[in-house]
Amino acid sequence: METCIRKSIEQYSRIIDHAGQLDQILQKSDPDELKTYTQKLQELQEEAGLHDRIFHELFSRHSADWQDHPLFQERTRLLKQIVELNHLLLPRIRGMMAVTAHELTQIKGGRVAVAGYHRPVVKRTHAIRGIG
Repeated sequence: METCIRKSIEQYSRIIDHAGQLDQILQKSDPDELKTYTQKLQELQEEAGLHDRIFHELFSRHSADWQDHPLFQERTRLLKQIVELNHLLLPRIRGMMAVTAHELTQIKGGRVAVAGYHRPVVKRTHAIRGIG
């Protein structure tokens, strides 16, 4: 059980470390970096979620023995920190993605407008001769 808790602590610590990179990414306003960041965060959370299923199965059998253990308390502290980060970071990520989507829509609209613009062809009724 101790090994299982340690692994959980490690996974949640990696999630928190990764979340710490968001401010820098948001300042750069790079949609590709934000997408990569979000995908990595999702991978880390899915990995932790898979491990949590195992953890909860083991913990449910021995919960009374482990609730006061320092490792369990550390894990609980990390989970609370992640919940707090999610409340702070997710609205910022969604806002950045909405702004980016709006900008892309404007760019695409501009491309359509430019593509639809053609210079009128002027038909000349007489030939132009060069001097010489």
